[in-house]
Amino acid sequence: MKAEVLSIGTELLLGEILDTNAQYLSRELQNLGFDLYHRVTVGDNVERLRRAFESAVARADLVVSSGGLGPTSDDVTCEALARALGRDLIFSEEAWKTVKAQLDVRGRSPCDSDRKQALLVWGATFVPNRVGTAPGQVVTDGGKTVVLLPGPPREMIPMWEKDVRPVIQRNFPGLKPLFSRHLRLVGIPEALVQEAIGDLFRSPDPTVAPYVGPGEVRVRIATRDSDERRAREKVAQVEETIRRKLGKYIYGSDGDDLESVVGNLLARKGLSLAVAESCTGGLLSHRISSVPGASRYFKMGLIAYSPGVKRECLSVRKEDVERGDAVNPEVAVSMARGIRALAAADIGLSTTGFAGPSGGAPGAPVGTVYIGLVWPDGDYVEVQRYPGDRSSVISRGTQAALALLWRFLTRGLEE
Repeated sequence: MKAEVLSIGTELLLGEILDTNAQYLSRELQNLGFDLYHRVTVGDNVERLRRAFESAVARADLVVSSGGLGPTSDDVTCEALARALGRDLIFSEEAWKTVKAQLDVRGRSPCDSDRKQALLVWGATFVPNRVGTAPGQVVTDGGKTVVLLPGPPREMIPMWEKDVRPVIQRNFPGLKPLFSRHLRLVGIPEALVQEAIGDLFRSPDPTVAPYVGPGEVRVRIATRDSDERRAREKVAQVEETIRRKLGKYIYGSDGDDLESVVGNLLARKGLSLAVAESCTGGLLSHRISSVPGASRYFKMGLIAYSPGVKRECLSVRKEDVERGDAVNPEVAVSMARGIRALAAADIGLSTTGFAGPSGGAPGAPVGTVYIGLVWPDGDYVEVQRYPGDRSSVISRGTQAALALLWRFLTRGLEE
């Protein structure tokens, strides 16, 4: 069965708003067992939207749209679908009751424009909106199904999960849901992942595919099967093969993130951490402290940007901070040592570098990041060099610092 996602709104088309609805719906539809070949974005123009609905219905068994169900003149989704199917718009008293109820919650009386939200395509099934004022609709036509959902994610997602997804599962029996497992790797580039497990990428079932993110590689294992137990066994067999070859780089799976995995390791080992940052500007501390329960192991974070602060607060030697604009391996280690002492922590972690766009030094161009790690029995410094703009260097430097800490906590720094 084929599905298609239709995102509606000029603000989406012009890139003024990030289309998270399309990402969410695409993931949901593939998990249900649909093949998704097209995802279309259309502005608030009734004729262009009519043509988009006609094309989508011709291509797919299920079309899911989001946006354009509100009370204003540019909300034209219902009208466009009605034109595409050759149907009338019908005022629904049932829908109108829910619109008025939501307005009453907001302490506002309905106006004439609000009545537009109670118009349904003839033959449509009304879907209540328990968060906002614009109801959704499910329309069937010649064996095809079209779902109209509101644009705000806080309205769209609950409506999909509570009301629409169960209807789709009933209307499309026999779907083979997608079962997948995502393995998350750090410390290895995509090319070396290809060298290690490239033969698996040609597997028809389960499929194996790599995806590159900021500072990590994700490997997805997926299969479609009506039998959940059989599907999970197939995925597990492939996962075992990948772990046998790349296990030392796999820090987690599925929804894991590096800061949570590192936090759990610190808590389990009973170790405390303190962080001193320069070029990453607080992002490292933010990621660490954003994990629930971080107070069990995270003692403090300090942004030491100027050479004077590095000297006064972290006891970095004057000759080191005055050499190469305060960016060198000695400063990185001294910052980690200083923050560890200041916080009385077990581990000190630091970042210093040139995030750009200006700066740099001989042998340390813009994009250079030094990461320092200090513990009771030793110290270590790692250098990374990243292309890209300032935000990219900061993001990747932060990820590299967490990856270094994860490596230290799991297998040491012997490599």
